[in-house]
Amino acid sequence: MTDRVNVIAYGAYDRHNYGDLLFAIVLKRYLEADGRFSVIVAATKKSNLSRYGALPTVPLKKALDATRQQPKTMLIVAGGECLTAQWESIIGYLAPQAIYYPIKASPYLIGHKAFIRLSRMFTSIPSDIPLVLGERDLPGYKVMYNSVGGNEISRKKPLIHDAIKRNLKDCTYVSVRDRETSAELDKLGVEHNLVPDSAILISDIFPQQVDPAEPGHIVFHISDHHAKRRIEAIAQQLTELNVNTGLKIALLTIGKAPGHSDDEPLDKLHSLLGDERAYRVDSGNIEDIIRCIATSKLYCGTSLHGAITALAYAVPQIALLPQRVIKLSSFLETWVPKQSCGFAEVPQISQIGTNLVNVFGDSQRAELRAVVEAMKGRVRANLDHMVELYDAAPARGEKTRNEQHKPEAIAAN
Repeated sequence: MTDRVNVIAYGAYDRHNYGDLLFAIVLKRYLEADGRFSVIVAATKKSNLSRYGALPTVPLKKALDATRQQPKTMLIVAGGECLTAQWESIIGYLAPQAIYYPIKASPYLIGHKAFIRLSRMFTSIPSDIPLVLGERDLPGYKVMYNSVGGNEISRKKPLIHDAIKRNLKDCTYVSVRDRETSAELDKLGVEHNLVPDSAILISDIFPQQVDPAEPGHIVFHISDHHAKRRIEAIAQQLTELNVNTGLKIALLTIGKAPGHSDDEPLDKLHSLLGDERAYRVDSGNIEDIIRCIATSKLYCGTSLHGAITALAYAVPQIALLPQRVIKLSSFLETWVPKQSCGFAEVPQISQIGTNLVNVFGDSQRAELRAVVEAMKGRVRANLDHMVELYDAAPARGEKTRNEQHKPEAIAAN
């Protein structure tokens, strides 16, 4: 039996944000299936969130040290809104809640260049943008981007904008998950493919059985940031939705990291709605989150991966606050049939939610499942394409490309 080849999956897997935790699971399961590869899960720092069902991580520097002797190594930046993540956010997510906002303000106090320099020293990550790596600083590594996001790149400061462009033009392959990100990369002149978010494969990894005798429930989620000054209005809408449908509201925690915490607004909503109309699901465990959404009649929230989880199990979705949560609305507009999803500001929650619950029947579910299977085919084809690019790439010290490889179109299996 030949030794497995190490592959690095790199992303924001060292803090509790549900979507980020899924990417490493999907990539590791898919790439290790045939016994050829062994996936090293790398992040900013060492972490162990296994109590939530996540994979442990090692610092990127340690993953690089462990693979430097390989003739060549595939390094996949796996999913997420990584193209526009900046150091103050990445460092802030790793800090205690009490100093999250002071860290976020630091670049404006000491200057962005100084903060970037300190962050690179602190983490030993060779990039001005923490999750956007280029091959110039990583000889022997084939850097690829797996259905990533990054809206509003063009609105970033020139220092940030230029670093994103430089590193994306200095890698083997880029795929993005929505039309908004695709349009931004077109402006940069970066070749790429449009591929669904790879988290859509979770329904293959975590199959769920729905008991038809159960009445079901409606899942609601909102982050602390988006809930401010909206709690009472949301409670009124959820009360109406409960009355209209007869379904209880599961108030679901999806993130617990600083900057992603949901517990406080959802606890407030529970106190307003009462046990008669709502209940909390707050363990933060990946499988609990999946089960809650997969067995529901409707998902409504601000979490992109809450919506993608609903999609994976053929549950209709509402993108809450679509004008503010661009990555969520853009993804649904790119991939999901209009009759299977909705877009709601707070005063529209009850009306749109009631309509979706009432009209979403067996035929709509079958149509949505067919859409999901086609999306999964595109995701698998994209992952296979990255392996093919790795196989074709020169090893360390061999003659390298003179220009970036132009991506071939990805077709569904």
